[in-house]
Formats: sequence, C-alpha cells, structure tokens
Amino acid sequence: MRRAAVLLTLVSAVLWASLSPAAADDTVLVRGLAFPSADTRLTYFGCADLFHRGSTLPQVRIDQVEAPPSGLRSFGLQPGAGTASGPVTLVDSVAATTVAGFSARADQGSSGVAYVWYVAPGIDQGQVWAGRADLSVGPAWQYVDAAAATYTWNLLDAASGSLVRAGGSATIAGFTAQNGDGPGYLLAGLGCDGSEFMIDAIRFGSPGAVTIYDLEGITVSTSIAASATSVFHGRKVTLTGASVDIAGVPVGAPLILQARPAGSPIFRPVGPPVAAAPGGAVSVRLAPSRTTIYRWFMPATGYADGGFSAPVTVGVR
Repeated sequence: MRRAAVLLTLVSAVLWASLSPAAADDTVLVRGLAFPSADTRLTYFGCADLFHRGSTLPQVRIDQVEAPPSGLRSFGLQPGAGTASGPVTLVDSVAATTVAGFSARADQGSSGVAYVWYVAPGIDQGQVWAGRADLSVGPAWQYVDAAAATYTWNLLDAASGSLVRAGGSATIAGFTAQNGDGPGYLLAGLGCDGSEFMIDAIRFGSPGAVTIYDLEGITVSTSIAASATSVFHGRKVTLTGASVDIAGVPVGAPLILQARPAGSPIFRPVGPPVAAAPGGAVSVRLAPSRTTIYRWFMPATGYADGGFSAPVTVGVR
C-alpha cells in the first residue's frame, strides 16, 4: 500500500482578492487539501519574514496515528527548516476575526509564526499594516491561538515589502483599536525548526460565527471491469479494479474481491487482499461456476475511508 504523502502545491503569495463571506457556526469537512474556497486553505511561508522561506517544499501525511481533536484523522505537516506551514484565510474585518487558530501537537515540540496583513484607513494606497508573532506547540494536542498573540507591527509597501515605518507591538485587538480595522489576510503555521507537527480543527471567525475546518482523508473511488460479462461454464474471466483519488490518480491500495452468486443474499470475499501492480490496478482471473455478481472492496486506510466499486454481473451459460 502506497503511503499517503503528497507535496503541498498551494499558493504561497499573498494577493489581494475580492472578499466573500465565510460560513457561520459551521464545521466544514475538508477531504485532503480540497478546501471549499480559496479564501481559506493550507499554505507555506517564511519564518523570518513572510516571503523568504526555505528551499524544501512541505510534505503532508494524512493518518489516524494520533487521536485528533476533530473527526477521524489529522494531518502531519513537515515544511522544512526556515519554512512554516499552516492555514491562511482572507477576512473582510481583521478586528472582528477574534477566533483564528488551530489544534496542533509535535512530538519534539515545534516553533512557528503568525502573520497579519491588512489595509486600514489613513494609510496610502499600496501600503499595508503587517504584523508578525512567534508561535510554539508541545507534544500534547493544544489550541494554537493566533488571534490572541502579540504581534510586532510594521507599515510596509505591499509591492516591494520595504519598511515605511514601525508600528510597535500589540495584539490584533489592541492594534486595530488604535490604527483602524480593515480587510486582510491571517496566516499561522508551525515547523520553522524543520520538525513534523500534527494539525487539525482549523478555526476562523468570531464567537457565535466560527467555521471549523475538520481535516480528513482524501476522497477515493473504486472501479471494476470484467473481461467478459457472459462465459461458458468452466471458462475464466479476468476482473480488474483500481482505486483513484479525486484527480483520477491511482492510490495503489490493495483491494478485496467480493462475490454474490445467484441465489445468495450476501457478498463474500473471494480471497485475501490483492496487492496493486505498479500502475495501481489489481487483477484476478477465475472461473465462476454460476452467474455471479462481483465487486471490489477497498478497506479503510489511514488516509481514506473504505468503499465499494459498483457491481458487475458475470453470467454463466
């Protein structure tokens, strides 16, 4: 069985985009990296500053190794030294987003960083207020509260990133009370020391209007095909199958062939799990003694729920 590890290929640049409202008082099930909107997603960014990250791309591991705070699974992220990985969200009010964080743990502990970029009244066009705060997590699951962190603030030229003037240190609430509110981006992540950490239950919003993103396994579908749907008694038929992700890429999972002969009320396994070939497909050749309905079953894995293929009937005459 292929290990569920993929490279993060998510947008890391902070781009000003049109604003759209987030769901309120809701838990959103996220299958793999398929967030429902680009306004909230996983990304990676620099630890010393937003744009200068390490050369190693982050890796994602989806598993059930640790009991997660939400759902059945959590993600293991390992961004590489000098790079943080975690959620980014676009909000129409930085001050109103009083809930911004995620649950995380790291066996050896992990350091991280949070950023705020937003446009406030009274600054010139093309300028942004940017805040940076240090984060950390220990070996037990804990909530990493980026909304409550103390940030070091600077007024920047958005295009070049150059400093216009320093803005001091304050929480988001304290800074916006003095300098005004506005739309912007909130980013928070861990892994600056290169260590892997587990993440789940990403939260954004305000009390009574919080969206929780429950990170779960990828979506997998299983298919079946028969070399013939009608054979003479004693003749063999080849049954093939494959499990693929939402993009149609084979996941290489072992499958179990199940059969329900004519007159039988239930499906039963034909044999042990069949390992996938290098291309990701499985195959069994057999001679049914009577008309039989077949299907492939993919057992649940650390990275995906189990499931069945559609049935196929092989008639025997």
